[in-house]
Amino acid sequence: MSVDLSKPLEIAEEIFWVGYVVPNDPFQCHVYLIRDGESSVLIDPGSMITFPVVLEKVFQLTALRNIKYIIMHHQDPDIVGCYSTLESLFPKGKRFVVTHWRAKTLLKHYRWKTPFYLVDQHNWKLETESRELEFIFTPYAHFPGAFCTYDKKTGTLFSSDIFGSISDRFFLFAEDSEEYYEGVELFHKHYMPSRIILNHALDKIEEKNPVLIAPQHGSIIKKDMIKPVIQRLRDLDCGLYMLDDSESDVFILNKLDDVLKRVYRSVLSSSEFSVIAESLFENIKKEIPSVEKIVITGKSPSLPVKERLIVEIKDGRTLRKEFSTEKMRFDGSIYKEVLETEKDKIGDVYIFGKELSDEDIEFLGLLFKHIKYALAVSLERDLNYEFMEKEKKELKTKAATDPLTGLYNRKYLFDYLRKFIKKAHSQDIPISLSIIDLDYFKDINDTYGHLIGDCVLKQFSELLKKAFRSSDCTSRYGGEEFVVVMPSSTLKDACNKLERFRKEIEQHRFCEEKDIKLTVSAGVTEYKKSMTIKEFLKKADENLYTAKKMGRNLVVCS
Repeated sequence: MSVDLSKPLEIAEEIFWVGYVVPNDPFQCHVYLIRDGESSVLIDPGSMITFPVVLEKVFQLTALRNIKYIIMHHQDPDIVGCYSTLESLFPKGKRFVVTHWRAKTLLKHYRWKTPFYLVDQHNWKLETESRELEFIFTPYAHFPGAFCTYDKKTGTLFSSDIFGSISDRFFLFAEDSEEYYEGVELFHKHYMPSRIILNHALDKIEEKNPVLIAPQHGSIIKKDMIKPVIQRLRDLDCGLYMLDDSESDVFILNKLDDVLKRVYRSVLSSSEFSVIAESLFENIKKEIPSVEKIVITGKSPSLPVKERLIVEIKDGRTLRKEFSTEKMRFDGSIYKEVLETEKDKIGDVYIFGKELSDEDIEFLGLLFKHIKYALAVSLERDLNYEFMEKEKKELKTKAATDPLTGLYNRKYLFDYLRKFIKKAHSQDIPISLSIIDLDYFKDINDTYGHLIGDCVLKQFSELLKKAFRSSDCTSRYGGEEFVVVMPSSTLKDACNKLERFRKEIEQHRFCEEKDIKLTVSAGVTEYKKSMTIKEFLKKADENLYTAKKMGRNLVVCS
């Protein structure tokens, strides 16, 4: 809707906007005039910045002698700053400053000659020539004596600071856009002390069911937008300046408030630190799009580990979460924050991306000032959990592996066989097994000693693991005997694998300084239905015995 803001604008019957749009000011102040003969009403006359334009517009509508009532909803200079000058221009006549007694206690210090009409002493009403005004007490929104004015004739509510807005783009009439709603929310979050106080004021206002709201700041609200605006305000957390006592920039505080809510929501709803870190990344990137990656490192002083936990977040996903002993450099980071509890340093946060502006740095400083303790506690909790999981995994591995070779032990072998034989039955897949024996291994021990014997066993085991799939089970069966279980392998496939491995061992030289030669014998078989584990192993052992009997360095399959 295009309007000529250089002229008075009638917004309801005989009610006019007579304000002035201050260039490049997100905090516009409005003045209204109710034209009612010799009992006309000027509402919130304004400051000296707007006064020359306001006065000119008033002259276009009525003579100054006709203004009998000057409503001042509160005592701030954006409402009353021009009145000493305006009072000096008024011709002689009967007129009143209409306000609450709490505002009068401050306004009296201007030593105006105009007497006060106190709304709380006149049954919260004022009658002019042709209409009745009602006053709605809205204490603490935004000062103890705050009130609104309601014109019964037109259903217009002059809401003072309530329904105000802060916006870089001025529009006299509210638009159904997110930009408008965000401006309204920003204004109330920093202007109103609490949600309870704001909702009390909104309750009082809704009782009047206004059809038009004319606030002192922001935009005039028509009937169809009143309910949506009120609903948005009812859910608002106010008291923005309580977030930080050193920051006065309302835009930074508002951004901080939004991010804190989202981050705390993720902290409360998730017990996993990587999820919290992902939420932190997403919320920071939403406010600072140039951020590319966050790395969080942590080490709990209470844990007996040298490794640091590294959590790397990029594009909202955890790329890496692991314990590491490597020394990492973070020269490319654009911001760093230390995470500490009451007693100890727990870790560091490194942010990577393009260079930050001074405002970005200020915002990040405030954000981490509020969340770094919660992050440190969450990280420490996760460190303890990850350490316990790591310990459990290591204990489980130790319980399942042979300490000398690192291969699976006999107990794990039998558990593995039970699992895969059951699978072979249900899914009708082949499973083959081989028992391998190191030929004349006793001679190596007798000739070179047990330390060299252990060296041969370890090197052989490494070759065994490399020669077979990760899904195969390579285990030490006892002494110099080893078992390989090969799921999804037929007898022919398994036999070929073992033959290749036999040749590899034959060509290999063990324990470099001794240059030891070694050969192996192997028995291979395929599982037949109705076989027990004992029978399965026995068949492979019988084939191994045949290989030895036939001169060793041989693979026998049947």
